[in-house]
Amino acid sequence: LLAPLREPGDLIEFQRVGYQHWGIYVGKGYVVHFTFPEGLNNMLNGEFFKAKVQKERLRNVARVSSYAVNNQLDKKHPPLPLSHVVKRAEHLVGKNIDYNLVMSNCEHFATLIRYGIAESQQVRGPVTDQNLVVLGAVQTENKKSVHFPKNLQYKSQ
Repeated sequence: LLAPLREPGDLIEFQRVGYQHWGIYVGKGYVVHFTFPEGLNNMLNGEFFKAKVQKERLRNVARVSSYAVNNQLDKKHPPLPLSHVVKRAEHLVGKNIDYNLVMSNCEHFATLIRYGIAESQQVRGPVTDQNLVVLGAVQTENKKSVHFPKNLQYKSQ
């Protein structure tokens, strides 16, 4: 559902050239999202590399692109309590996550935080894991790095 108003816990879809970037609105004009470092070659080769979860002003993430609330998966996957969604998102700020265009992109991250299931419409197909731990991500011993479980499987649509 595309909507102009934002509520904490909403998914925000940013229109970029050739793709959409995703984040979670956490209130007071801020979005939590994760971004990959410069170097599209690694991303396009399907390699994993670290991306950082950041909390930034919505207008700074949008830059010159348009954006909208897009909670279109709410009918398919009931969202978690919105206060819980915001806490999950903010807990991960500053952490590093393995980024992969097909298996753990910014849309997977946003939907995992809102619904407890990582799904990307851009790459078609939900990623599920029956053994997701707290926050749907696995933290390493140093608590600074987070990655999606390696045994994520795609469900056919």
